[in-house]
Amino acid sequence: MVSTAKRTLEMQLLLGPDETVPVAGRFSYRSDRPYEVEVAFLSRGETVATWLFARDLLFAGLHGEAGEGDVRVRPAGRAGGARHVRIELATDAGFCELAVRAAELTAWLEQTAAIVPPGHEARSFDMDAHLARLLAGKC
Repeated sequence: MVSTAKRTLEMQLLLGPDETVPVAGRFSYRSDRPYEVEVAFLSRGETVATWLFARDLLFAGLHGEAGEGDVRVRPAGRAGGARHVRIELATDAGFCELAVRAAELTAWLEQTAAIVPPGHEARSFDMDAHLARLLAGKC
């Protein structure tokens, strides 16, 4: 049986030092794909982009800089303000930076940890099934 954790978190797309646009991020986690997190970015109820990245990257980004290449995560905060986590996404076409409240991201990550504890992903990962999906073009 596959267990899931899903939550839509309000995020801010950072356009400049004092300019942001609200974006919803639908965070999804599945026990049969224990290493990855899917985030669907929504605008006006429509998915505008979907990214997959390692769950460990989000855990690490709560406490320090994590990632390299296309996805980077790091804690951020303003004096006297709410603490956030910054998620930077890069493609050949461009770069964007998003902010999400650390407390909300932490709460969702705790839900995923209740499904598959960090460090125990290999116990839940069915390599044969994953390879079969990959070879069938369904990954």
